[in-house]
Amino acid sequence: MVHADNGRTRILDSAATVLRQKGLAGAKLSEIAKGAGMLAPSIYHHFPSKDHLVEEVMMEGIYHNSRHIVARVEVLGPGARPLVRLRAAIVAHIDFLLSGDDYSSAVARVFDDLPDEMRRRVLAAYSSFDNYWRDLIVAAQADGSATAALDATVVRKFLIAMLESCSSWYRPGKLGPAQIAEQAADLLLHGFANSNSDAV
Repeated sequence: MVHADNGRTRILDSAATVLRQKGLAGAKLSEIAKGAGMLAPSIYHHFPSKDHLVEEVMMEGIYHNSRHIVARVEVLGPGARPLVRLRAAIVAHIDFLLSGDDYSSAVARVFDDLPDEMRRRVLAAYSSFDNYWRDLIVAAQADGSATAALDATVVRKFLIAMLESCSSWYRPGKLGPAQIAEQAADLLLHGFANSNSDAV
């Protein structure tokens, strides 16, 4: 049975793909409509404007990403060590961004270019996603497996910014998404300098 909202879903899917590939300025309604198998004016039967369409893609991206990360972490069970849970979240986030989820990658690609009002609404929706990361970081600090000398908010902001940048520079090549995810986790959790280095 065809879903009653099939046209709307096809528009959202196409918009996510175009936003991921072209960014906000390069995303044209005509191209989105073509990807959805319809003419551009048909989009207005489902969305009053391009801004409304973009905002819904952003909200869907946050939902998709949060659901994926939480599932990958919580399957470890309540007894998993905090640093293991944090590593699972890092790997899940990068793997998700680089393995074809257009919605999440669209969020990472265009967030900084959103109009101010829309950015504020998307940020509000992002709060639970941010809180989940904060809780993972604070738990690792609380059990002594991560340094408490660093502010948890600073750690979270740098962590998320670094992870989400990968969707803008990644190209298939020597390393696949899973390998990049593991290296990102190693860099964030164990650092770059050798433990016996006295260079800094």
